[in-house]
Amino acid sequence: MNLQKEFNTYLANLAVMTFKLHNLHWNVEGLQFTSIHNFTEDMYDKTFEYLDEIAEIQKIYGVTPDSKLSDYLNNATIKEVDAKKFTPKEALEIMLEDVKSLCDEATYLRNECDKLGWFTSASLLEGHIEYYSKQLWFIKATLG
Repeated sequence: MNLQKEFNTYLANLAVMTFKLHNLHWNVEGLQFTSIHNFTEDMYDKTFEYLDEIAEIQKIYGVTPDSKLSDYLNNATIKEVDAKKFTPKEALEIMLEDVKSLCDEATYLRNECDKLGWFTSASLLEGHIEYYSKQLWFIKATLG
């Protein structure tokens, strides 16, 4: 499969992001607690869904996707953060950077899939891009 490395990196970033969002979800405190707590929960549900979708796309092309946490940590460009108390602003700023990275990565993969004629993969990734773009808007609007 062409793009195997790139798909595994995206898969790793989705895995790390899912756990990172849990960290923010559990540890955010402040006046916007409820909205950020709910927002991060919705996002980690979605990134976990995308993790499964990307692994299945790899299987369609005859590739065994990475599935070990150690592989995800080695391959991810999104980095973990230590557990601590996060203000809503800190949580949103962390999410802003990471969601932008996921959007850029999904856009690159979508365009490469389109060049290869992998229209199902390109269409799937367009859905990811649409979701990330909307989340970026929400985060930026909340940050003001």
